[in-house]
Amino acid sequence: MTVGILTKGVMQEPIEHRTAEPRGKDSAAPAPARGRPRDPLIEARIFEAALTLYGRQGWLGFNLDAVARGARVSKDAMYRRWKSRETLLRDALHQRWDWITLIDQGDVRLDLLELGQRTFETFAGPYGEVALRLRADARSFAEVREFAEPYRALLVLRGRAIVRKAVQRGDLPPATNPGVIMDLLIGGIVNHIISTPGSLRQAMLDNGPEFVRVMVEIILAGARQTLQDRTKASQTARGDEPPPD
Repeated sequence: MTVGILTKGVMQEPIEHRTAEPRGKDSAAPAPARGRPRDPLIEARIFEAALTLYGRQGWLGFNLDAVARGARVSKDAMYRRWKSRETLLRDALHQRWDWITLIDQGDVRLDLLELGQRTFETFAGPYGEVALRLRADARSFAEVREFAEPYRALLVLRGRAIVRKAVQRGDLPPATNPGVIMDLLIGGIVNHIISTPGSLRQAMLDNGPEFVRVMVEIILAGARQTLQDRTKASQTARGDEPPPD
């Protein structure tokens, strides 16, 4: 059977039709590459070590050498990829701590449930302290503020976009405030996690999905009730007879 080789879209001569060429000093086979092959998981390990260290130590305890030790990689491997701790932490945030990705299931309840569950898992997980550290360090260190503020602004815009799409679909009243919805959902979940005493933490974790569900139901009921209250107030001001409940 004739077997061809496809290289960059061009079929080359079948193997058995080729003739071997004599090897001289100019046609010697290339020497094999030296050194250890690149680890495809090295950056993942570095990102995980970076967020773990930052969550525990904050900016004052965050440096490339410590991250390298935590990731079990050489300093050379670290410094080939990042020249500063600012760029490393920025990249780690975007690659490993970006929990508000594009959420759009076409239904506001499903969208808020997904966002709420992601928020719960993120802040109750191993990197839960990162957001608190980031907020505090951004106030104290200009170099942190330079990359932290755009990152936080991006997350806020993504969260509010979920509510704006729901308003456009008619899932929520036109006067719904996206910032208030996000504050209620994300703020309520984060406060629940950080205020739960250690003795009740496991019960809190076990009950996470139900807590998120209840939060979403309360928020949606409140948003829709606000519309009804405004409608009734407007009808009363005009002297109209409000429809029966």
